[in-house]
Amino acid sequence: MTVIPAFTGKRLVLARHRRRMTLAALARASKLTTHSLTHFENRLKYPSPQSLDRLAGALDVTPEFLLAPPPQQILPETMSLRSPTRLTARKRNSAVAVAELTAAFVSWIETHLWLPGPNLPSWPQLDPEHAAGALRAHWQMGDAPSGELTPLLEANGIRIFALPTDCGDVGAFSTRQSGTPFVFLPSHLDGEQARQHLAHELGQLVLGHSRPGHRDSRAATMQFASAFLMPRTAVVAAMLRTATHERLAAAASAWGVPTSAVLHRLHDLELLPAWSHRSNIQRLGDETPPDHQPRANSVERSHLLPKAVAHLRARGLPVDSVAELTALHTDDPPRWATTSPASPASADE
Repeated sequence: MTVIPAFTGKRLVLARHRRRMTLAALARASKLTTHSLTHFENRLKYPSPQSLDRLAGALDVTPEFLLAPPPQQILPETMSLRSPTRLTARKRNSAVAVAELTAAFVSWIETHLWLPGPNLPSWPQLDPEHAAGALRAHWQMGDAPSGELTPLLEANGIRIFALPTDCGDVGAFSTRQSGTPFVFLPSHLDGEQARQHLAHELGQLVLGHSRPGHRDSRAATMQFASAFLMPRTAVVAAMLRTATHERLAAAASAWGVPTSAVLHRLHDLELLPAWSHRSNIQRLGDETPPDHQPRANSVERSHLLPKAVAHLRARGLPVDSVAELTALHTDDPPRWATTSPASPASADE
């Protein structure tokens, strides 16, 4: 019987996790026994070519995917998964698989093309307010509105990708691999939501909390995001203590955040009394229609990676073949984040 000597089992585990399949489910789909699958995954025996084809068909991958070298491991505890104790093992493992495969694709790009290196300090000793201000100073942003965040983060070496639609339920998360920071966003977000998630994950990376999903960590990164998007000195200078709803909305539009975020920021900086904060939030809730749409200029779009891939493709390098080895099928390649009010789920352009 011919065996597959290049098969290690790790890619089989990776594909099964990415598909959120149990051993029993894969056994049914491939018409193989769970005993055989366990032996394949632990490299106690090799699959025959026929078994390999069955596995590839059941997992909707190519046989080459299962035979490729496994990507570098990313530990779940290094990922800022929201409420990790509430995530099922299947969802967590699927997110890990997406991160590992995406990082492998980026690593291949970096062997052929220069990409901006990481320029993101880690300041776990700083409180969120000072960390946000320090990062703005480090990136020479001043107090001006940040504008579109994706190009800013990409220029400082942060790789930003959209999660596949069947993995979006894990929420946004970030991680580092070999020093390179990655941020993953659900593909259904509009630009305004994506900007807030990006700022939140930026806080996770900068503050470097050891328990990313813990309640205290979430509060700290939310405070960081607010301070990064709306710098203290700019908020104070705007003199919004007695501002009309229209002025608050204009400030929110300039900073690229919801009006409610401006109200919370004013309250946190003690620029808005508690009673005024409550009444404004109530009024905002009463006036906001249920079918509220994001602002027309609310867009987050990756500029770096699509250009990098187009450049490599123009040089004749096998971008698509490599992408297939870092994806489960041709409809599931690593995707760079693209959001817009008109097409919030589009990320393949």
